[in-house]
Amino acid sequence: MLKAALYIGVVGYGGPAILTSMKKVIVLHKKWISEEDFLNALSLAQILPGATYFNMMGYFGYRLKRYWGGFLMPFAFALPAMVSITVLAWAYFAYGNLTFVHSIFTGLGAMVVALLINATMIMGKSIFPSADRNSFKGLAIAAVSFLGIHLLRWNVVYLIVISGAMGTLFFYSGKGIEPEKKPRHAEAGSDIPGKEKWGILLPTAVLAGGLVAVFWLVADTWTLFAAFGKIGLLAFGGGFTAIPLIQHVVVDGMHWLDLAAFRDGIALGQITPGPVLITATFIGYKVKGILGAVVATIGIFSPSLALMMLAGRAHAKIKELKIVKAVIKGILSGFIGLLLSVVLQFGVQSLVDGQTWSVLAVSVLYLLVWKKNVVWLILGTIGVSLLVF
Repeated sequence: MLKAALYIGVVGYGGPAILTSMKKVIVLHKKWISEEDFLNALSLAQILPGATYFNMMGYFGYRLKRYWGGFLMPFAFALPAMVSITVLAWAYFAYGNLTFVHSIFTGLGAMVVALLINATMIMGKSIFPSADRNSFKGLAIAAVSFLGIHLLRWNVVYLIVISGAMGTLFFYSGKGIEPEKKPRHAEAGSDIPGKEKWGILLPTAVLAGGLVAVFWLVADTWTLFAAFGKIGLLAFGGGFTAIPLIQHVVVDGMHWLDLAAFRDGIALGQITPGPVLITATFIGYKVKGILGAVVATIGIFSPSLALMMLAGRAHAKIKELKIVKAVIKGILSGFIGLLLSVVLQFGVQSLVDGQTWSVLAVSVLYLLVWKKNVVWLILGTIGVSLLVF
């Protein structure tokens, strides 16, 4: 089981590739779960905060080995990315002042702006699929978030709450949310977690005990864990939607990184096969070395993983609740505004001359028009940066 999770974590590069690898290994090859359960896991992971594919691994792990599997399988999946970005973080903070390294990140910084534009466009199309009344309501929520964070400097958490409340107001009544078709078997996936009420105590006690010992012995690790735990609990939509939250906490609040280093951490996260949230490992390493990388990673992924196992039993009911859909649509609409603010900030930071604007233009074409694999864009940008900057 753990070997399969490690394999998927190594070969799964990018969202669709990870999903394909999961299905091929877990459903088709190992036959551990049915295709219907696979789709149930995907739909549940999408309405919970955190990284979608990490949460799905928690679901699969629980189905196979109960709570031990639910804890270990997703972290085995994330381990290759975690190790990769820890090594990259070491290299970055040790040798980041070298001229050729600076040249590489000058180009990668412009590319990250393109990645954020692409993520905003993809997310926007899914939330605002057509130019109808409900899409304009969602755009209004996005505008409030953008103005609130960029001009009024409101707290990101307050803006998420405001977006959820506006979503309830705009989408709960009328035809803002269409009812979802029920699966053929409503009970699919409904055995999480109820049957072994005491089974959660041992793995939870082991993990909590280890963390408490670290918090007690090593200063500032609790602050690190709590900061990323809050991010993991609020990061609805997964992926790039978490970037405004992370920036709010680690750059604007704790001042663990400046904006340039944070941008570079996102770029390095794209080089690894893991989710965007793996940027937490990079930041954790900066704050407290390897131990900080581990604590930050556990912190950002644990809240959504716990919710995945707790909510799984009620999944069939939760996903049909109109209020849940309305709130989440409001929150995701708000994240569009937050992402636009990050795009603007990163653009001002990264687009400093004609060469960086050229990298941005080619990257946007590559992602939005040609729709090619981001790995080749990263490698190409690194090569061009060494020659141009």
